[in-house]
Amino acid sequence: MTYDLLLKGGRIVDPAQELDCIAHLGISGGRIAGISPDIGAGQARRTLDVTGLLVLPGLIDLHVHCYQHVLSSGLQPDSVGVHAGVTSVVDQGSVGVYTFQGFRKFIVEPASTAVYCFLSATCMGAPTQIFRTPALLGPELIDVEATVQLIQAHRDIIRGVKVFGETGSFSRWGGEVVALGKRIAAMAGVPLYVHTGSLLPVREPFALSPEDVLPKLLPMLGPGDILAHPFSFAPGGMTTPDGRVLPAVLDAMEQGVRVDVGHGLHFSFEVARKVLDQGLIPFTIGSDQHGDLDIPGMSTRSDTSLTLAMSKLLTLGLAFPQVLAMATVNPATALGLADRAGGLKPGMPADISVIALQGAMDLPGLRGRDPRGAAAACPGHGHPGRPRLSGELGLPPLAGSPAGGRVTAARLSWVTFDPCADEGGQRGGHLVQASFEEVVSPLDPGQRLWPRRSLVETL
Repeated sequence: MTYDLLLKGGRIVDPAQELDCIAHLGISGGRIAGISPDIGAGQARRTLDVTGLLVLPGLIDLHVHCYQHVLSSGLQPDSVGVHAGVTSVVDQGSVGVYTFQGFRKFIVEPASTAVYCFLSATCMGAPTQIFRTPALLGPELIDVEATVQLIQAHRDIIRGVKVFGETGSFSRWGGEVVALGKRIAAMAGVPLYVHTGSLLPVREPFALSPEDVLPKLLPMLGPGDILAHPFSFAPGGMTTPDGRVLPAVLDAMEQGVRVDVGHGLHFSFEVARKVLDQGLIPFTIGSDQHGDLDIPGMSTRSDTSLTLAMSKLLTLGLAFPQVLAMATVNPATALGLADRAGGLKPGMPADISVIALQGAMDLPGLRGRDPRGAAAACPGHGHPGRPRLSGELGLPPLAGSPAGGRVTAARLSWVTFDPCADEGGQRGGHLVQASFEEVVSPLDPGQRLWPRRSLVETL
């Protein structure tokens, strides 16, 4: 068999298949055609040597904001997608019934990244102006029938419904918005995604404490629905002020409600440690990437990338296969796309992320063993190693066959790191684009970690 492209010599990891091995991966006709250590370079029209790199199912970011120029903090989808090592992104709630057609035409269709959305329950979506005009998130702007009809007409893109289950909203409308959102989701047969943690200013007088709000909303949710921001420092989320996970949250999870990290600007290492120690393990890792809330069209000054969110969970002690599943097969399952995304099974569309690991700690393989045969123990909380999954070299999609009406096949994001390249300069044929800062880790105040560089190569 002759392959269109051969990825040679990488460490192939696919939690969906419990696969972890050093091998070659062949792509043909936009689909995974074979995984074997015995494929020769002569069997492929083109070969990329990925020795020493992680060859993974295409990463899926369940929470971004990419309705650029409509949402003032919306980012360009490929900047958080294939240019950041991610093959599929899901816009969470930026889009509503009144604004969807522009999202499809000007965001989804031109993007190299596969772009989906959870439609806002409110017709206008959730523009940044909600902070000045909270009524944009109110029940008066919810049209149940029109929203259900739109979801049914665009199921290839719309995979769920987004609402805000937080203190400011509850002080205005009680549980009405969440109830209407759940009604829409149930009628359309899609999951409901619920923001937790204080967002809007509370309308006084308000008799409830923040931690009393979520338990009143959770009985409305069901299996497959998703709660966001378990590691948030904001009040009114999934924890009490002293860090205890609300019993109602644990009860909901036992009933099939899922939890998404929703990293964003909410993330707290202190809260995350306490929550993980109590056994709350998220199902998915959404980055919650968005632009600057004050300067329309500007990227945020903080790194909230999906690979950074994954790296933080590794640092907090979760095992690599567990973290990888949260960014591949688990979000694919949540989206109802597990038959075409989130895995490397032969025959599936070739959505692949090739990731470089920065840091001294080796990643233990499935069942705690290194794929080359050496025993490797999973790290515990507070492990001194700080692995960094670097997500910076994006390759545009290869030619592939249509899947579900869209060319989603053969997306390859190659993620690497070049510490020697000059900011904004040319090096070796690669255009180097640098972010404006290094990230300061809350684990080690004062220590600068993970300087970032973006390398964009044209295939």
